Amino acid sequence: MDTITHDELYNSLINGAKEVMNNRLFLNNINVFPVADGDTGSNLFSTMNSIVYHSELKENTKTTLESIADSAIIGARGNSGLIFAQYFQGFSEGITAEKVITKEAFVLASKNGMEYAYQAVENPVEGTMLTTMTVFYDALSKELSSHETFDTLLETALKKVEDAVENTTDQLKVLKKSFVVDSGAKGFAYFIKGFLDGIQGRLISKEITEIEEIIPAIEQHDYDNGDYRYRYCTEALIEQRSDVADLKGLISDIGDSIVQVKGKKKTRLHIHTNDPAELFERLSGHGKIIEQKVDDMVQQYDRIHNRKYKTVIMTDSIADLPKELIDDAQVHVVHISLLVGEESYIDKLTVTNEKLFDIAKAKNIHPTSSQPTIKSIENTYHYLLSYYENVVVFSVAQALSGTYNVFSKAAEKFNENKQAIHIIDTKQNSVAEGLIVWQAIENLRADKSVDEILSAAAQSISQSKILVKINTLDNMIASGRLSVRAGGIAKKVGLKPIITLDEKGEGKIFKIAFDPNRALKKILKHMKHINETKGIEHYAVTYVDDPQLGKEFADALNNTLNKEPEYITNSSGVIALGAGVGAVAVAYITK
Repeated sequence: MDTITHDELYNSLINGAKEVMNNRLFLNNINVFPVADGDTGSNLFSTMNSIVYHSELKENTKTTLESIADSAIIGARGNSGLIFAQYFQGFSEGITAEKVITKEAFVLASKNGMEYAYQAVENPVEGTMLTTMTVFYDALSKELSSHETFDTLLETALKKVEDAVENTTDQLKVLKKSFVVDSGAKGFAYFIKGFLDGIQGRLISKEITEIEEIIPAIEQHDYDNGDYRYRYCTEALIEQRSDVADLKGLISDIGDSIVQVKGKKKTRLHIHTNDPAELFERLSGHGKIIEQKVDDMVQQYDRIHNRKYKTVIMTDSIADLPKELIDDAQVHVVHISLLVGEESYIDKLTVTNEKLFDIAKAKNIHPTSSQPTIKSIENTYHYLLSYYENVVVFSVAQALSGTYNVFSKAAEKFNENKQAIHIIDTKQNSVAEGLIVWQAIENLRADKSVDEILSAAAQSISQSKILVKINTLDNMIASGRLSVRAGGIAKKVGLKPIITLDEKGEGKIFKIAFDPNRALKKILKHMKHINETKGIEHYAVTYVDDPQLGKEFADALNNTLNKEPEYITNSSGVIALGAGVGAVAVAYITK
């Protein structure tokens, strides 16, 4: 056969997704790049699981592939999941609407998927999933005229992909050292194998999990008068360990508008509440939380009816700022996903830092974070530009995260005719990023122009610094930022490093101390010196899990500088993952 129907394409793609899901544990075991955190299989499982159970066979090829792409984006976790989701997005945009797909059309769509996948990564690294995507397309295009049927063309391409996977061991030193292939590349090979099996009629009949229950979406109520007793419209989809219980009574004291839709083992809950984190903490003991959604109804209402400015400031949740300041200035925050095994939480909304540590300890898993998808940020820009003339985006340091790249890539099509979206690499994180945003808010309130806000921000970035006092090295070791051997030695001698970022935004050790008090004295000495030589214009303080430590740290700084901080706030979960319990930080901008 030299063509396939869009039904066959859909069923084969689902088969490929199931093949990846079946090999989750193996992919976790060989995951050593970019960090040996053993989560590639779990991240791909989440992405593929969403495709299997949320995508639909539509009226034609294009709408079917769009359903797959949208489902992939919903379930995408980690770098591997995000890259794969972007591949499907490109594939869906490169395919035609015809119900019969030719080999030529499939090859062109594969090219588009490959190109989109590369766009998702700021600094593409060969010897990874990206390489196998390229090899797949190259093999298809070169062998196209030599094969009359779809399956023989795919067989040849799969062989090339499998060879490319084996070659990844020699392409990356960390893989060669561990005698493994790249887990993401292997995941793509599994997908192509399952896809080919589907084309040849070998569909996976045994479900990865029990037959999926379709739990319908809960009908939303229309609140448009701005009178909110509860702020957050929150939903949870839970897979319970036994028969689905009535959970409404469990949460009735923390909100209203409670709706529960029950299946055999899954339930979807809807509630309006002021404390989503408390909701998910209560639900966590009743099964696995599969999906979380939180909409800020107050912010949505104010953006429509009480908009203050023509320009909106946008940042990621890694920027540590007080909630009341964010609300007053109507800042739009993109909340980063926090991953603990197969469960995903929303930074600063559905989990506290203390609870994040508890979950990680109970599961014996080090949590990770996941950058947003390009598609989700495109949707955010479209939403904001419906109300504002300009969007000024402050991103966590490009050197630390792919979030800046996502912000930039998503802005391209909006800036084709007129630059309405301005992306700023703060080259900072945590409270330093937050302090730069804080200053931009002050300039916005002073009715400064966009150009003036951008110019002031550039100057602030060059004059800013962060100092983080670490209380434990466990998190740095668990995250792979410090090797187990080096970390063990450092812990043995009682090392208490002070961490900072260099001018490029990369982490480095600022000073070394051997007990917390000495670390504090070194920070205070530095702050006093900077204030006397350059002058500290603004500074702010953050803490990971202990408000009292944060207050004591701020008091010590106040006594040293004779100047109060602009604000004190708790840190994002992303920062907590690296800094660990008991950490505090100060950021400053010089005059």
